[in-house]
Amino acid sequence: MGDSSKTVAVIGCGVSGLAAVKCCLDEGLQPTCFERSDDLGGLWNYRENSKHEVTTSVYRSTTTNTSKESMSFSDFLFPDEWPNFLHNSYMKRYLDMYADKFGLKKHIHFSTRVTRLAQAPDYESTGRWVVTTQAEGAARQTSQEFDTVMICTGMLNNPNIPEFPGLEGFQGKVIHSQAFRRPEEFEGKRVVVVGIGNSGADAATDISRLASQVYLSTERGAWITSRIGDYGMPWDLDFFRRFFRVPAKLHLILHTESIKRQFEMFYNSLMPAHGLTAREPLITEDLPGCILNGTVIIKANIARFTKTGMVFGDGTTEEDIDAVIMATGYKDTLPFKVDCPALEMKDGRLPLYKLVFPLGMQHNTLSVNGAIKPFGAFIPCVELQARWAPRVFKGLAELPSQPDMEAEVKATDEAMKEAFLPSHRYINPVAYCINVASEIGVEPNFLKLFFTDPVLTLRCLFGPHVPYQYRLEGPGKNDGARKAINTVWERVLKPTKTRPIGPKEDARQHVIILGFCISVLVVVTAWLLL
Repeated sequence: MGDSSKTVAVIGCGVSGLAAVKCCLDEGLQPTCFERSDDLGGLWNYRENSKHEVTTSVYRSTTTNTSKESMSFSDFLFPDEWPNFLHNSYMKRYLDMYADKFGLKKHIHFSTRVTRLAQAPDYESTGRWVVTTQAEGAARQTSQEFDTVMICTGMLNNPNIPEFPGLEGFQGKVIHSQAFRRPEEFEGKRVVVVGIGNSGADAATDISRLASQVYLSTERGAWITSRIGDYGMPWDLDFFRRFFRVPAKLHLILHTESIKRQFEMFYNSLMPAHGLTAREPLITEDLPGCILNGTVIIKANIARFTKTGMVFGDGTTEEDIDAVIMATGYKDTLPFKVDCPALEMKDGRLPLYKLVFPLGMQHNTLSVNGAIKPFGAFIPCVELQARWAPRVFKGLAELPSQPDMEAEVKATDEAMKEAFLPSHRYINPVAYCINVASEIGVEPNFLKLFFTDPVLTLRCLFGPHVPYQYRLEGPGKNDGARKAINTVWERVLKPTKTRPIGPKEDARQHVIILGFCISVLVVVTAWLLL
């Protein structure tokens, strides 16, 4: 069977799924995408309810924590005039534009839920898979065979609600943050939000505008940072770079001290025991203000529930609590039945080579895309995953032997335990992108590039880590990548220039004034010494 006739089942049509469909088409494969909702976008497709049994969605007010220049697809820029940080409605529009640009929608079966994934009867010889689906309203399920499969459902399918003592007897409302959409239902109520990740902080600040009181319960605390970095620039364009003007460890120390100075007072109740990069920081401009005005009060972890409230770990009690929102993360599970030992969860997680390929497979005909939690931009990481997997399916990129992959997974897990709080899916996006790009052959050769374009090379090495770098050479090379890298700051500034201002003062005036002041100071000093 020729490569051009190879079929690929893509399960899920969020960011990972769209990238998978597009990259399969780039490699000449035949993708068929199954999406259980009636539209693309995954969690960026805001929904008021769960009509299609899809419960994970952004909140109505959700805005991205990473800027558009660091989080775009590498060959499809965000419109220049769009804000640097985007409301979820912009993200949905962007994904629609991406799908339209590359003709992806005709390959997507909407309102079609995957119910089972199994190895085909002839898997041992062919590596093929059977995908069973059920269309909305259909009485029967349908099974189809595919040469390869890309699972793009992510890991936000099974909400995790911890077992607190007394929770079953609590008389108030309890929901997971997965079900939270808008704050109106909590107007005038006393609410406790459990968990201080970005979802928990967003829910707490959103609700605090209408609730009578919000308590934010945390066990570990969190580092607070803002979307706004030095000089008003997006924080991630400074924080995520290949190299810095100073050693990386010193840069991290200086950045940590800067955050401490900016938010020092809030660390009276939020100071974490872990380092800045051991867990994703809390990216918010709103929470500090809510703490200052008292609409959000930070509390310790919950020790136990009472019928009408709870006792916290420090012995304090809050009663007359109307609702609790559990922003306590998700369990790693797949949202369909699986008949394959390599896809069974082990100790609550799925071992994956470079967080893409399952271990123990006889054939490399299946990938798991998007099962990652980067500290920065998500899209560039999953796009590189999507570019890598089809090349493995076609035999253009080879994976190591099973023992070598198992050894690397073990070593990576050990390194993650040292660097991060428990989660095998946390990644440094810069290091991860470089790693996967090297597997595809799209990591730039900067030594060679320096002799042809030294300015571009320095911008790649010491400037913002932007995804267009992985279109400079190798498979999928794009002639627009150079221009995109060279004009990053123009696009960052453009949406802020919404009002014409007068001409800037000539810098020479400042030099003259400074020189005059220094001259006066010298004369006065000399006069005093005489």
